Amino acid sequence: MFSFHIKKKLNKARLSELTTPHGKIPGPFFQFVATQGAIRGQVMSEDMEALGADIMLANTYHLHLRPGEDVIQQAGNLHGFMQWDKPLTTDSGGYQVFSLGKHVKIDSDGVTFQSPLDGNSHRFTPEITMQIQAKLGPDIVMPLDVCTPFSASKEDVEKAINLSTAWAKRCIEEQIRLQSPQCLYGIIQGGVYPELREQAAQKLRNIGFFGYSIGGELQEKGKKEIKKIVAITVAQIPEDAPRYLMGYGKPEDIVEAVRLGIDQFDCVLPIRNARHGQVFSKLHTEELARCLQNPDYPIDPKKLYTVIDITKSAFANDETVFAPNNPVITKPYTHSYVHHLMRAEAPSGMRLAVLANIHFYVELMKSIREIIAEKGV
Repeated sequence: MFSFHIKKKLNKARLSELTTPHGKIPGPFFQFVATQGAIRGQVMSEDMEALGADIMLANTYHLHLRPGEDVIQQAGNLHGFMQWDKPLTTDSGGYQVFSLGKHVKIDSDGVTFQSPLDGNSHRFTPEITMQIQAKLGPDIVMPLDVCTPFSASKEDVEKAINLSTAWAKRCIEEQIRLQSPQCLYGIIQGGVYPELREQAAQKLRNIGFFGYSIGGELQEKGKKEIKKIVAITVAQIPEDAPRYLMGYGKPEDIVEAVRLGIDQFDCVLPIRNARHGQVFSKLHTEELARCLQNPDYPIDPKKLYTVIDITKSAFANDETVFAPNNPVITKPYTHSYVHHLMRAEAPSGMRLAVLANIHFYVELMKSIREIIAEKGV
């Protein structure tokens, strides 16, 4: 039901194809984050289809708390609940659980936490998270792992790796017991320590997963250090497995990661930033081609694309068309009009901005694939 193969390579950048029960996904690809089973900003599944999105990602933690996996299973799993017929991913919810801080108690078997919605106590173990995701019914699922904060010591990160490895093995065993028709990735942690990233990758590789994710709060490190950590980790992932960089999504960062051999991305950035007025546009494909053809070519975001804050007064009288060629935004709304909507806090303004950013990211990934297909071997 699942397969992955590399069709072409341009240096380390890979043109790939991931086959799932709900369709094929050309890679590199970006997963739009539908945390609670929906894209924020009044965007529906039919909008995502029209925009050309191939896959979305939902959150196990949030959906477990509300409306609950049993409700979703009765609705025909997450695909039926969302009315989305293309592939879906769910993460394990571990990142969200560990972000609760003092409200989390961890032991060797799992984690106990309080719901921020009603204060009730909940329990996640590797087995429980696999059971929840089996009921949610996405194509790609993630194991429960220990997410260490950016400031964690090397000793704490090493302990977290050992526990995460044990949990990952239990997730595989539970998936086998459930006979779940889902694809399980391993999540490589290791914080900001390259040698621990390498160690974590080797441990997971010894267990064996269909795909491998690179997790952790890398965004707070400098770009050079992030590049080093990702490159070291990628080198430990089997060549024939999908490589997934989690939670990382500025356009220039995606291009850099593709150059390192990453196939799969997710990030809240395009949706979140759009809701606050930041809109991406005007992808410069010639500059993109230069970046992909030469791994050492400096990636300058100002040359690669245009980004604006539509809430700024500079757009109050701008009568140029907002988001031209967008398959969902079919009327020639102006920058001035969208500026007005955002300043007036009209939900339609947020929707227009989100639709624009989704289209930009779809086109970014499509252009990356086209360049690798044309220039690669």
